[in-house]
Order: sequence, then structure tokens, then C-alpha cells
Amino acid sequence: MEQICPEQQCTACSACYNACPKQAISMVETGAVGYVHPRIDAAKCIDCKLCQKVCPVVNPVEKHAPLQAFAAICSEAEALDKSASGGAASTMARAIIEQGGVVYGCRMRSYTDIAHERFASVEDMCAMRGSKYVQSSIGTTFRQVKADLNAGLVVLFTGTACQIAGLRNYLRRSYDNLYCLDLVCHGVPSQKLLRDNVESMFRKKGLRPDGTERVTFRRIHSTQTSNLDLRYGTFVESAIPASGSPLPEAAQRFLRNTYITAFMYGLTFRDNCYHCPYACAARTADVTVADFWGYQGTVIPRGKGVSLIMPSTAKGQRLVEMVRPHMLMEERTVAEAVDGNGQLKRPSTCPPERAAFVSGYARQSDAVFAPLLRGYKRGYRLKQMRVNAISAIRRIPVVYPLLKYLYKRIKHRVG
Repeated sequence: MEQICPEQQCTACSACYNACPKQAISMVETGAVGYVHPRIDAAKCIDCKLCQKVCPVVNPVEKHAPLQAFAAICSEAEALDKSASGGAASTMARAIIEQGGVVYGCRMRSYTDIAHERFASVEDMCAMRGSKYVQSSIGTTFRQVKADLNAGLVVLFTGTACQIAGLRNYLRRSYDNLYCLDLVCHGVPSQKLLRDNVESMFRKKGLRPDGTERVTFRRIHSTQTSNLDLRYGTFVESAIPASGSPLPEAAQRFLRNTYITAFMYGLTFRDNCYHCPYACAARTADVTVADFWGYQGTVIPRGKGVSLIMPSTAKGQRLVEMVRPHMLMEERTVAEAVDGNGQLKRPSTCPPERAAFVSGYARQSDAVFAPLLRGYKRGYRLKQMRVNAISAIRRIPVVYPLLKYLYKRIKHRVG
């Protein structure tokens, strides 16, 4: 076997790696940018083609249309305060563990070690909390999941839709005791890009990381703004803006970090992310969790983030019922949930600068970002200034209704 699937379509789900009976496959970082792909050791390969049989690119998994949509937040104040967006995923994980089950999800031990892991206690499961704008390493967790399922344990596996597709194909049969929860994903940069960025900033400050430093990608309760924050070790890279800045602090903060800015622009995603077959309303998981962008209801307070919970199977609905006593929930229409989240309609757009990024990174590393992000930063700043101006006008009595009236009259005449 020379190639499992076309390299540009590979998601690095690791189903092939877990399935190979001869350990002939390794998941390796390729090129200067470091996207992970499977590599086959021809000396070990027996050409059984099991890797292709479990590959979701070669053999797509079945997807299911959403059955319901809920806006929700965890009703327990302490758990909600430690969650970034309503606490839906961690509440579901806790429910499974308290019933004697186990949970698999992504944890970050340090900026050099971001991987899926098995959790059997609520205390350990808390390591899953927090957004991680980077691809998680699956390792051998699919094999562990299968062993747990065969032992009769209830398992909740959380991950991106492509990771869940890989797990489903690896298992090659359905299990009544398996629940799958997918987190809506915009795309994933490589862990090498994150490592390079962290180490570059340490060098600029005359410091040397020891590999144990952790990264925080987003402040708690920031889901209603672009309040993205990248913190390294004992210092914060993204500085507070100067007094009188026309932009909110949140916008200035994330624009000052190349890794986060490039992520927001979609510049650093894997090739397959721009053609993602899972970026649609139909899902590979039993239940989907995301930020409920565009929430129009009045039941759920917005101050601490609002989770979208979207079951797509009867099992997903059962999981929703498990956590209902622990969450404040409001059923909304699926259309509202999908309309507010672009990743439930289409993949991220590939920026025109991406080819220059990939080819130039080998020569310039972190320095390659500055000219490629200049246009995005300019456009973002202008957009935020327009939003701020409109918000200011809305707070002025009489003026906003008058301008709105004049706008409608002009639009009617032009039309």
C-alpha cells in the first residue's frame, strides 16, 4: 500500500493508524508547516488494505440531519463559571462519568502536548475544558474506546466531526453503549505552527520555554465577542491597547498575535478543511455542540455564553434528556441554529494568500504572516469601527430611529 487516500483530502483522523494490524503506519508532521499525515512502512505492510477500509475519505460515513436544536447553559454556577460557552459538553461528559461511564476528549498538558485522552473521573475530565484552536492528536485512543465498549462500559467520545467519522469507521459496527459528541469546527492548524509561534514569542522576550507552558486561546465567557486571548506561561503576549484606541480591547488583543489572527482569517488550516464534507447541518455524531451564534430567544441569559445543543439521532436525544435536570434549556428551531453558524452551512473559505503562506513558511517561519495578514487586519478594524459607530448611534434618543427611517425611504426610492 503506497497511499491510503489523496493527501489533500486526509483529515489525520488516525483511523488507519489505529486499525493497522502490523503497526506499519505512523502519523508524522510533514513539510515546514507540519500538517500530520499517515506514512506507511513498506517493510511492515502486508497489503491487507484495512487502512483504506476504515478511511472515511475512501468510505464516507453516514450523516444524520438534526432532529432538534436547543439553546442551553449549565444551571450549576461553579461549572458554568469554568466553561467557555454555556458548559454543554462538560455537563454531558459529567453525566456519563457519574453513571459509571468514561469520556474521551482533547486535553492540553502543555503547548507541546495537545491530545485526546480517556477520563474516568469528573475531576480529571475538567482538563477537557477550554477552546483549543489546533488539531488534537488521536494517538491510540480509538483502540482504547473499542476495548471499553467491548468491556461493556458506556463511552462518550468528543471531538471534531472528522475525528468521529474516523472512529465510527474504525469500529466497523454500531455500539449501543457509545455516544458521540462533535464540536463544530472552523478548521485546524498544525501543532507545529502553535509550537513555532509560542517559541518565537518567548525568544522576542528573551525567555526560553521549558515545554510545560500552557496556552489559553479564549477567555471564559467571551462567546459573544471576538475576545480571543493567547497567554503563554507567566506573561500575556497580546498587550492591552493604548488609551483612546478606536477598537475594543478584545479586537486589539487578538490582532496582535499572528497565530490567532491567522486562525481567524482561516489562513493556517489543513488542505482538507477548505473542502470539509462535514461542514453542513447533517452530522456524523449523535449530538453536536457549538456556540449558539444568532440566538434570538429570551430564556437563556447571554452573559456567560450560550451553548447550541443539536441532537441528530435518538441516542443524541437521550443524552440531551440526561443533562436536562442540570441545564437551563430552551428549544429553538434548527433553522435558527444553522443560520447563525456558517460552519453548519459551508466550509471555511481558503484565503488567496494561503499558497504564499505554505510556500513561504519554510523560509520565513513566523515572519511570513505580517504581509499576508495586512489586508485582513485592515478590513477587520474597519468593520469593528462601523459596528462601534452604529452602537453609539443607537444609544442616542431620536437620532437612530430618524436615520433608520431615512435609510428606508432612500432604499425604497432607489428600489
